[in-house]
Formats: sequence, structure tokens, C-alpha cells
Amino acid sequence: MNPLPDHFTVSDYLIQRLHEAGLRDVFTVPGDYVARWFDYIDDPARNPDTPLTRLGCRSELEAGYAADAYTRLRGIGCAAVTYGVGAFSLVNPVAGSYVERLPVVAISGSPGTASTDRPFARTYKILLHHATSNYRADRDAYQHITVAAEIIRDAAHAPAEIDRALGLALAYKRPVYLELWRNLWDAECARPQGALAVPKLPRDQTSVTQAAAAAAARITAAAKPLFWAGVELQRYGLQDAFRDLRDQTGLPYITSLLAKSVLAETAEGFVGTYTGPSSDYTTYQTVANADLLVVTGDLITDDYEGIVQADFTTMIVAYDNAVRIGAATYSDVPLADFLAALGQAMKDQPARQPWATKGPATIDPDYKPFPPDLVTYARFFKRMETWVDADMTLVPDESSSMYVSCNIPVNRANGFVSQAAWGAIGYASAAGFGLSVADPAARPVVFAGDGGFQMVAQTISSMAHYGRNPVVFIMENAIYGIEQALTNSATYTEDQPFNAYNKIPKWEYAEFARALGAKAARVATLEHLEAVLAEVKEDRGHVWLVQVVLPERDIPSEILRLATNTPPSPGQ
Repeated sequence: MNPLPDHFTVSDYLIQRLHEAGLRDVFTVPGDYVARWFDYIDDPARNPDTPLTRLGCRSELEAGYAADAYTRLRGIGCAAVTYGVGAFSLVNPVAGSYVERLPVVAISGSPGTASTDRPFARTYKILLHHATSNYRADRDAYQHITVAAEIIRDAAHAPAEIDRALGLALAYKRPVYLELWRNLWDAECARPQGALAVPKLPRDQTSVTQAAAAAAARITAAAKPLFWAGVELQRYGLQDAFRDLRDQTGLPYITSLLAKSVLAETAEGFVGTYTGPSSDYTTYQTVANADLLVVTGDLITDDYEGIVQADFTTMIVAYDNAVRIGAATYSDVPLADFLAALGQAMKDQPARQPWATKGPATIDPDYKPFPPDLVTYARFFKRMETWVDADMTLVPDESSSMYVSCNIPVNRANGFVSQAAWGAIGYASAAGFGLSVADPAARPVVFAGDGGFQMVAQTISSMAHYGRNPVVFIMENAIYGIEQALTNSATYTEDQPFNAYNKIPKWEYAEFARALGAKAARVATLEHLEAVLAEVKEDRGHVWLVQVVLPERDIPSEILRLATNTPPSPGQ
């Protein structure tokens, strides 16, 4: 590489501020417009007090999903790619981070101001490689999925623009996009001045006080109030504040699928993870019996539209810096302030005796008879209930596994990661890579559908190359099972044919994984599964891929209940 300059540069500034914000690793895909920044990251002598580690990924999807998952544990993540072809490929992961409130920093290098770049191209009408001819197109694509999207054009303004974007990302828990002209990587700039400023969320004390008083009155008047612990508790570091409020009030609580394990599920008052009709019976009935739902920091998706449609007025929703109580909305109310004010408003109220408690963890049995020696969804996940250890992080993909794996108890905070709101299939496998980097002591266990895995299969190579140890279970049935159930569940209940567009080509996943440097096994029987599970648990030093062969017409009963909007029965 060309030697790095002696002066302090924009590259150095970006590295130091990212490190100060809590970042330690960058997920990258190379390209000539961004490659110079990688030289700075890879030079251990350049920023010895604020080092970053660069991890090369096989695609922008992988880099983005890995950075997203990393952010869930570390509080900030970063994916760096090149202009045009890289930046546009990164849009989907960043959109998911935006929806699920994750401050991922998307960095792109772009054509600069040197004579061989934009002026030359404009004079002679030459299209630069990776460009569309609209040199703001990349930035424009990110404006609606970030809290700040910047094109940084000169070194003098770079520090202020970088600081502003990173501050907004950390304040609002949303992604930012930083596009730097490539001639700036070596450009001299000022060193950081003082600590990185993170702006305070807009706050109206009157609204905070009124919202807390109104919520306290509703809770006091309710016979069966229920807390709904949401994902913002984790994003803003408010798990302890919520636990204190729950203990003070004595109210039971549920989580959404997105927020599962926001507290360890051994916590006092936890009832279960609510997923609508696919919930276990106890959790479903608890929500049905509640006369007030107090949502603390969760977005409401169409998984929960039945609750909203049933009675809009019996919900309190604190989310995105506002509180809605029935039809009234209180703006500029940060969640931290609301929790504190609500606790103060209820300080004279004695803790209630629990009106609901957690039932047993349940995995629905097979929905139809299968030969007793075969692995099925129900039998596999029933085994996972006792195979999973407390130091494992469960990562289900948006697949048939998601709504069944959520019934596995997770006895560690942040021990379950899912992209349950955005729902991009393929997310989980690359997320497993990111999680293994963010917390090497917690082994990711991925439950991937075969269709989703095929989208990011090369991530196994990254895991093996960097010596990571996720376990990736590929649930192989050669069908987009959850899509089939949602479009025509009679395929399973009445043996109707599969939709052609839901069929997936068969792969030899175990052989594929071995070719990429992983340990691998293919299992179809319960006896073989048991032997492989023992070997996988014993070997914590390698990435493992386990190809779990399922009957073609197998589907979790939880998915059928979701698809047909059928509530659970006692025992489910």
C-alpha cells in the first residue's frame, strides 16, 4: 500500500470518534473508493489508543446484517462499503436497522474532487464506475432510512459533520450514512475537540408529568393491568429501570418477539413472549384477560393488530419519544423520563399481588403423524429446550423456526436476537457472525430456513476464516414454509400442492459448509441428531453447520395457528 501520511487525517478522525462511541469492529466489503480507509484501520501503529478491527465480508448483505446484530450487543455498529454497487446493496440491512432502532453507521467512499474524478467526468461527460450519473443518488437513497445522511466533501467541515451524525445515531438509536469523497481519506483535518456530543432527546416536562399522571390513574383503576416490555428498553439501556418499576408495582409483564430476553426470563413477573395466535396458551390468555396493556418502548406491528382492533382505548404505548394513552398523545416524552415519572406517580401505591404467572414452556406437538424416528420441527425444538445453555444466544431467522423458537426459555438478558419487525429472510446467519464478534463468550445458535440461508450462505466462510464458533442449524425442507402457510395453509392440512414460487432448490448444505472451512453434519433421524448435538456442544472452537432434514410437509403448529388466526388451546 502507499505509505500513510504523517499528518492527522479525516480517516484518523473517523476511527477515533467511532472508537469513542463504543465501536471496536468494522464489517467491510472492499472497493477502490473506500479502500484507503481500510489501510488506516489495518495499520496497528496508526491509532494505537483507539484501534478498530476490520472484518472482511463476502457481501454487503452479510456486512449489514452482521453490523446490525453487533449493534444489538455493543450499542453501535459499522458497515463500510464502496460507492454505488456497495452502497445500494447495503440499503436493505440499513432499512432493517432503522425500523428496529439500531445505530449502525453505514460508510461509503465515493468519487472525489481530484482532476481525474468529478471535474474530469463532467468536462468530458464520462460516467465514473459504480455511478449512476447522479452523484447524490446514494445519499438520497438513505435519507428515509437514516437519522442523518451526509456527503462529506471537504476536510475542514468533516469533523463537525461526523460528530453531528454520530451524535444523532446514538441519541435516536437509528442508522446514519456517511459518504466521504475518496480524496479526503488522506486529507489533513483537526483532531477531536472534547468528548463526542450526544444530543438530548426533545423533552417537555409538562407532557412528561401529564403522561405519567394519566398512566398512573389508568393503572390504578385497572383490575388486571399488564406491562409489555419493549425493545427500546434494551436500546436505551433501561432494563434495570423497567425491572425496578415492575417490582415497585408488582404487575406481570410480557415481551414481544422483537424484545424477547430484554430481561432474563427468570425475572420476577415474566409471563411469556406474546406473538398473537402462535403464543403459548398461558401468555395468550394473560393478554386476553388484561384490561390494560402498558407498552414500554415497543413498536406495534401487524403481528399485534388484533389487540389494537379489539380495543384501542385499553392501551398505553410509550415509544419513539411519545406516549399514547387511548386516543391522547403526549409528545416529547423520552422513555427514561416516562419510566421515572410513572414510578414517582405511583410511589404511594402498594405493589399488587400477581394476577398472572408464567405457565410451562411449551412446544406444540407435530400437527400430523410422522414416523417416530424422524426429526420434525416439534421434536427438534423440544430437544432445544434442554440442549441450549445459558451462554448461548438464540438467533431464529424470519422462517418457520421463529415463532416456535420463541417458546424456548432464555435465562440471560439479550440472549435472543431476531429481526422480528423488518423480517428479512437470511438475516440470522449473518447476524450470528456479528454476534460472535460482539460477544465471543456467548455462542450464537442460529435457526435458519434453507431459503433464507441460501441468500447469505457465504457467511460461513467469514465465520471459519475469523475463527468464530456459531452453530447454524439449517432447517431443510426445500420450501419457503412460512410463506406457504401464509398463502395457502391447506397445503399442510389438506395435502394441497405447494405454490411453485415457494419451492427451493435442494443443496448439500453440509458438504458446502465443509468446503468453506466449517465443521458440518447432515441429520434426519433423532438418534443421529442426538449424537451430533453432543459433538457440537463439546466443540466450542469451530463454526458448525447442521443440516436438519425435515419431512417436506412438516410445519410447526405455531405457524399454522398464526396463518389461520387460531388461538392456542390449553396445553399449547
